Amino acid sequence: MTITNNRSLPTGYDARPPRDEDAAAVAEVITASRAAYGDEEVVTPDDVLDDWRGVDLAQEAVVVNAPDGRIVGNADIYNRRNMRVSVYGNVAPTEQGRGVGTFLVNWGEGWAHERMSSAPAGAKVAVEHYIDSENPPACALMKALGYPRIRTVYVMAIILNEAPPAPVWPEDVRGRAFVPGQDEHATWSAVETAFRDLLERPPGSYERWLAMTESERREPDLWRLAEDQRDGAIVGTVLGKRFSGGGWVGGVGVRRDWRGKGLALALLRDLFGLYYANSVREIGLSVDADSPSSAPSLYTRAGMHVSKNIGIYRKTLREGTEWSVIPPEEE
Repeated sequence: MTITNNRSLPTGYDARPPRDEDAAAVAEVITASRAAYGDEEVVTPDDVLDDWRGVDLAQEAVVVNAPDGRIVGNADIYNRRNMRVSVYGNVAPTEQGRGVGTFLVNWGEGWAHERMSSAPAGAKVAVEHYIDSENPPACALMKALGYPRIRTVYVMAIILNEAPPAPVWPEDVRGRAFVPGQDEHATWSAVETAFRDLLERPPGSYERWLAMTESERREPDLWRLAEDQRDGAIVGTVLGKRFSGGGWVGGVGVRRDWRGKGLALALLRDLFGLYYANSVREIGLSVDADSPSSAPSLYTRAGMHVSKNIGIYRKTLREGTEWSVIPPEEE
């Protein structure tokens, strides 16, 4: 199926939804687009397939083909209840300045417009892109298309040359691994609770979360939970996974009433210890540079450093109620 709204593409180019067999070509586009601005990370087809888990490829993703049939651009969507629509796009360096990037931005904006009526009544609706600050043409394109830079995300990294310090748990807390078939809902609820008051984050959907985390839950030891031993409640989480030959930390979340007790650092060191024991040495994560919880300082104390500076460029399509006060989706 060809995407019908191709008016901003150069003559001879077309766009269509991707298929699983496109993962290798898409991985090449992403790797090349990052390498053009000094990022040496190699993205594999498995990484792409992992990112596509929980994505409806027919509706939530697109690839751009050059006249010779090569895939030269791609984008997919992370959608939080049609309120905050994040578009992740890439353009092959050979195609810079030909309109492929403009098409991908317009595609994502059109996608969000078409589904705006399905957002909660009265809620703010916005579409956004995450752009590496080392990519000046992409940053300039976002501004030209009406997307101001509204905040910064750090990608932070660490190389474990030796075993990390052992975690020190607060009193009445124990760290343990996620148990499949038992902890799914409690973990989702803990993540939603921990991050809701820290980020511009609309409440998510449990079913969508299950789909998006399917592959991570296949390695449950890398999902670390902090459990209140008095009542069994999950009061903190750190969700790790393998990515591009290294490790990735899906954020450290601690319930508000447990902050300031050293729990976040304990969770992080617990996961680092597991990575080290499994010969994973390079670990990364992303974090809001202006996090109210001073998360970048936490990660610095854990030995991490800033490796990338990513700008969030956002256009508000509908003014309305801020996301933090939107009630959770009924299950």
